[in-house]
Amino acid sequence: MALYELGLVLNADLEQEERDSFLDEVRQLLAAGKASIVKEDVWGKRTLAYEIDHKREGYYLFWQFEGPGSVIRPLEYKLRLSDQVLRYLTLNLDRELRRARKMEKRRAERKEKAPKGTPELEAPAVEGA
Repeated sequence: MALYELGLVLNADLEQEERDSFLDEVRQLLAAGKASIVKEDVWGKRTLAYEIDHKREGYYLFWQFEGPGSVIRPLEYKLRLSDQVLRYLTLNLDRELRRARKMEKRRAERKEKAPKGTPELEAPAVEGA
Protein backbone atom coordinates (compact mmCIF):
# COMPACT_ATOMS: atom_id res chain seq x y z
CA MET A 1 0.00 0.00 0.00
CA ALA A 2 1.16 3.48 -0.83
CA LEU A 3 1.64 6.35 1.61
CA TYR A 4 -0.44 9.47 0.89
CA GLU A 5 -0.77 12.89 2.48
CA LEU A 6 -4.05 14.80 2.50
CA GLY A 7 -3.99 18.53 3.16
CA LEU A 8 -7.33 20.14 3.98
CA VAL A 9 -8.39 23.74 4.47
CA LEU A 10 -11.85 23.77 6.01
CA ASN A 11 -14.23 26.66 6.52
CA ALA A 12 -13.16 28.34 9.80
CA ASP A 13 -16.77 29.36 10.54
CA LEU A 14 -17.78 25.74 11.20
CA GLU A 15 -18.68 24.73 14.74
CA GLN A 16 -16.52 22.08 16.39
CA GLU A 17 -19.32 19.46 16.17
CA GLU A 18 -19.86 20.11 12.46
CA ARG A 19 -16.14 19.86 11.75
CA ASP A 20 -15.81 16.65 13.79
CA SER A 21 -18.79 15.01 12.09
CA PHE A 22 -17.42 15.87 8.63
CA LEU A 23 -13.96 14.53 9.52
CA ASP A 24 -15.57 11.34 10.89
CA GLU A 25 -17.31 10.87 7.53
CA VAL A 26 -13.96 11.24 5.76
CA ARG A 27 -12.35 8.75 8.20
CA GLN A 28 -15.16 6.26 7.51
CA LEU A 29 -14.66 6.72 3.77
CA LEU A 30 -10.95 5.94 4.19
CA ALA A 31 -11.71 2.93 6.39
CA ALA A 32 -14.22 1.62 3.82
CA GLY A 33 -11.46 1.82 1.20
CA LYS A 34 -9.10 -0.17 3.48
CA ALA A 35 -6.90 2.84 4.23
CA SER A 36 -5.56 3.67 7.67
CA ILE A 37 -4.52 7.06 9.00
CA VAL A 38 -0.87 6.99 10.11
CA LYS A 39 -0.40 10.57 11.28
CA GLU A 40 -2.65 13.54 11.99
CA ASP A 41 -1.31 17.09 12.10
CA VAL A 42 -3.84 19.77 13.04
CA TRP A 43 -2.68 23.35 12.53
CA GLY A 44 -5.99 24.90 13.52
CA LYS A 45 -7.36 28.26 12.44
CA ARG A 46 -4.98 30.32 10.27
CA THR A 47 -5.21 33.36 8.05
CA LEU A 48 -5.38 32.48 4.36
CA ALA A 49 -2.82 33.90 1.93
CA TYR A 50 -5.72 35.09 -0.25
CA GLU A 51 -9.49 35.10 0.05
CA ILE A 52 -11.33 31.93 -0.88
CA ASP A 53 -15.12 32.28 -1.25
CA HIS A 54 -14.91 35.65 0.54
CA LYS A 55 -13.30 34.03 3.59
CA ARG A 56 -10.05 35.22 5.15
CA GLU A 57 -9.48 32.33 7.59
CA GLY A 58 -9.34 28.58 7.25
CA TYR A 59 -8.93 25.55 9.50
CA TYR A 60 -5.86 23.59 8.39
CA LEU A 61 -5.19 19.89 8.94
CA PHE A 62 -2.95 17.29 7.36
CA TRP A 63 -3.31 13.50 7.41
CA GLN A 64 -0.86 10.87 6.29
CA PHE A 65 -2.55 7.60 5.44
CA GLU A 66 -1.67 4.26 3.89
CA GLY A 67 -4.02 2.67 1.46
CA PRO A 68 -4.66 1.49 -2.06
CA GLY A 69 -4.90 3.99 -4.89
CA SER A 70 -8.58 3.12 -5.38
CA VAL A 71 -9.51 5.13 -2.27
CA ILE A 72 -8.32 8.45 -3.74
CA ARG A 73 -11.07 8.98 -6.33
CA PRO A 74 -14.05 8.65 -3.92
CA LEU A 75 -12.19 10.70 -1.30
CA GLU A 76 -11.51 13.58 -3.68
CA TYR A 77 -15.07 13.37 -5.01
CA LYS A 78 -16.45 13.86 -1.48
CA LEU A 79 -14.04 16.71 -0.75
CA ARG A 80 -14.83 18.45 -4.05
CA LEU A 81 -18.59 18.39 -3.42
CA SER A 82 -18.43 19.42 0.23
CA ASP A 83 -19.23 22.98 1.23
CA GLN A 84 -17.05 22.67 4.34
CA VAL A 85 -13.85 22.26 2.30
CA LEU A 86 -12.21 25.39 0.89
CA ARG A 87 -9.17 23.60 -0.60
CA TYR A 88 -7.63 20.13 -0.53
CA LEU A 89 -4.53 18.43 -1.90
CA THR A 90 -3.67 14.74 -2.00
CA LEU A 91 -0.06 13.71 -2.56
CA ASN A 92 1.41 10.27 -3.15
CA LEU A 93 4.41 10.49 -0.81
CA ASP A 94 5.97 7.30 -2.16
CA ARG A 95 6.14 8.85 -5.61
CA GLU A 96 7.49 12.13 -4.21
CA LEU A 97 10.20 10.33 -2.20
CA ARG A 98 11.23 8.28 -5.25
CA ARG A 99 11.44 11.48 -7.32
CA ALA A 100 13.56 13.20 -4.65
CA ARG A 101 15.96 10.24 -4.43
CA LYS A 102 16.27 10.14 -8.23
CA MET A 103 17.07 13.86 -8.40
CA GLU A 104 19.63 13.56 -5.60
CA LYS A 105 21.29 10.67 -7.46
CA ARG A 106 21.43 12.73 -10.68
CA ARG A 107 22.95 15.69 -8.83
CA ALA A 108 25.62 13.43 -7.31
CA GLU A 109 26.45 11.93 -10.73
CA ARG A 110 26.64 15.37 -12.30
CA LYS A 111 28.93 16.57 -9.53
CA GLU A 112 31.27 13.58 -10.04
CA LYS A 113 31.43 14.11 -13.82
CA ALA A 114 32.03 17.87 -13.63
CA PRO A 115 35.59 19.10 -14.07
CA LYS A 116 37.34 20.24 -10.91
CA GLY A 117 37.56 23.87 -12.03
CA THR A 118 33.81 24.42 -12.35
CA PRO A 119 33.05 27.19 -9.84
CA GLU A 120 29.29 26.64 -9.41
CA LEU A 121 29.76 23.05 -8.25
CA GLU A 122 32.59 23.63 -5.81
CA ALA A 123 32.27 25.23 -2.39
CA PRO A 124 33.43 28.85 -2.30
CA ALA A 125 36.92 29.41 -0.95
CA VAL A 126 37.07 31.08 2.45
CA GLU A 127 39.65 33.85 2.69
CA GLY A 128 41.94 33.96 5.70
CA ALA A 129 41.66 30.25 6.41
